[in-house]
Amino acid sequence: MTRVRKFPASLILVQIVMMTATSVSAQNSLHNEPNVPRLELKAEKIQCGAKAYDGLRGTLYVREDRTKPNSSIIRLPIVVVKSLSSKPDYPVFQFAGGPGLSNISPIHVNEADIKNHDVVKVGYRGVDGTPVLKHPIFDQILSTPDFLAQGSMKKVGRNVTQAIKELKAAGMDVTQYSIQNVVDDMDEARAALNYEKINITGGSYGGAVVMAYCLRYPERIHRAVMIEAAFPYDIAFGKPEQFDARLNHLNALWKKDPEAIKRSPDIVQTMRNVLRDMPLEYNGMRIDPGKVRFMTYFGVTFQRSYVNMVFDAYVCAESGDFTSIALMSLMYDQYLGQLGNTGDLLAKTYSSVTETERDFVRELQDPESVIGSPLSMFAWGVFQYSDWPVESLVREHPPTQESRVETLVFYGSKETGEPFRKKYKDNFVNAHWVILDDLGHNDIWTLTPEGTSYLIRSFLDKGAVDTSKFGLIPDWTFTPQVTFAQMFQQMMQQSKKNAID
Repeated sequence: MTRVRKFPASLILVQIVMMTATSVSAQNSLHNEPNVPRLELKAEKIQCGAKAYDGLRGTLYVREDRTKPNSSIIRLPIVVVKSLSSKPDYPVFQFAGGPGLSNISPIHVNEADIKNHDVVKVGYRGVDGTPVLKHPIFDQILSTPDFLAQGSMKKVGRNVTQAIKELKAAGMDVTQYSIQNVVDDMDEARAALNYEKINITGGSYGGAVVMAYCLRYPERIHRAVMIEAAFPYDIAFGKPEQFDARLNHLNALWKKDPEAIKRSPDIVQTMRNVLRDMPLEYNGMRIDPGKVRFMTYFGVTFQRSYVNMVFDAYVCAESGDFTSIALMSLMYDQYLGQLGNTGDLLAKTYSSVTETERDFVRELQDPESVIGSPLSMFAWGVFQYSDWPVESLVREHPPTQESRVETLVFYGSKETGEPFRKKYKDNFVNAHWVILDDLGHNDIWTLTPEGTSYLIRSFLDKGAVDTSKFGLIPDWTFTPQVTFAQMFQQMMQQSKKNAID
């Protein structure tokens, strides 16, 4: 993609306006209307997997800046899946992970979810509906070569500052795409739907939205569920020693697996050896160190099957075969699409900052760490080297504020859950903590879906904390079901098939 800075300023503004043209044309008739927020809904069958249920679909109109009566209008999609009960309990508002990902699609609802409750999903501003917080520069950030190097981050920071200026000139205020405004959007939807009180659930970044909602409007929440939650302060900031603790725990499990120990006596040392001697090219494939570290971080954090693939790649590389390491670098570009809208990812993350003048880069540098903390370095390094303007949540809700809402806080591993409990337990007056062990960020849905769903439903229905459906969590075996090389081969075959079709 051609870089924006090579075009004349007038053409840049035309491009930005074109990106939000749908929004602008739709807003003209609403711009000066005093009756905003406004909700438009129509009855519709809502498709949820193989089944369709009675529901409502429509648009919520809110102001970009609620403090300005003539601020532009944001159009947010909204979906309500109606309860099967004639006398439903409190509705459930669901908040998806991210940031940068949709809160409206896909809709994961089954009959058990709507037995006693309406389920409501409202789009996230900046991602869903119009306008979308996009700029060509944002799309290029993660494709910058060796983007975790300081020189690269400084360059990205300068480009991001330019993008913010251009968005502002085009009439878009990035400070308004914050967690607190997301919460206010949700609460306006609640009021427009005539719900006095609601239940709220959220996973990952959605957990941060849940917590922020509990702090802003506790009287409107019946019960809240936070699943593998980020907290709404310094989102995605984790020091290298936290990731190293995860690796050291996995290394201990690795050494208990007879098949694994045959391949490497110490997987962490294997990783150190490979990263130290890693070439920049292998069999014609370029290896980008930043991309390899990024993929390693997500692979080791998210779920067991990915951990096994990543460890297999390092074991093969230590024996001289860097094919899977090179493919990790190559497949990083495929993974970018799963990260969603980069502009929104940055805006929501930075609205969680507690101290804008911190030296994030210095805090995250640790030459003794295995791979450092790639996600944190990317997110907060760009913040440090750019002039991103923020209206932080801490202005209204400091990290010392307590939540009195009855809340279930659920994590799949001690490495993640215990540090959060230690840091934030005093924020909750009425919380129930469930922390399992050895499950990655997504494993609670892929390995123990019945237990997870039953735990959440029991809490929302009765306030009960019931872990009985988890059963015996299977022991970890490190033999990969598929390797990066096999996955890449499957992707190539699928691409050829699609081309023929």
